[in-house]
Amino acid sequence: MLTEHVGDSGLSQLGEDGDDREIHDRDIEWLREADCLVAEVTTPSLGVGYEVGRASEWGKPVLCLFRRSSGRARSAMIAGSGALTLREYESAAELGEILGEFFGAA
Repeated sequence: MLTEHVGDSGLSQLGEDGDDREIHDRDIEWLREADCLVAEVTTPSLGVGYEVGRASEWGKPVLCLFRRSSGRARSAMIAGSGALTLREYESAAELGEILGEFFGAA
């Protein structure tokens, strides 16, 4: 699922402007159309957790990325799920190999 709007420099600290229902419905439609989901789960996010849960429920392959040096604990709900792939990384340089393995298997 490509959500390029997340990197949009026009976003405020609070994120997107707009109606909550429209944002939800748009993002769920993107998720329905996606073949798989890659989620960065180092910083807890209710929205990301919701999307991970829905994708998993729909049987989509899900890769969760967690940065080891963050000082945060991994989520037990993510780490304990047999339906998700959790990979730890330290630097962006490691992500190419991790993504290549995931997309090769997905």
